[in-house]
Amino acid sequence: MLKNIHVAIVAVLACGLIGVASPGLAAAADDGFESIFDGKTLKNWNGNPKFWSVKDGAITGQTTKANPTRGNTFIIWKGANLGDFELKLQYKIVGGNSGIQYRSFKLPGKNDG
Repeated sequence: MLKNIHVAIVAVLACGLIGVASPGLAAAADDGFESIFDGKTLKNWNGNPKFWSVKDGAITGQTTKANPTRGNTFIIWKGANLGDFELKLQYKIVGGNSGIQYRSFKLPGKNDG
């Protein structure tokens, strides 16, 4: 069924932008999907708390003039090693250039953002 392949799911947030992954993932469990976000905490997620938090049941990344980044800002899910999977999510990006990376890996010497 599933082959054990190391996977990291990375949400990418570019400077000065807001990206939100929706808690709708929790509801997806009824469709045979297993949520990787509990809607309350960043358990199993690794990202700089200066930029990443949970607000209104969603993963929220935010930079501002008062709280800028020096480049892209990442949050990485490290909950398990996965095989084949389908990624199902809802997102909202306000005025930005953001995206999702999957089956990625962290480069040595680089921080998570």
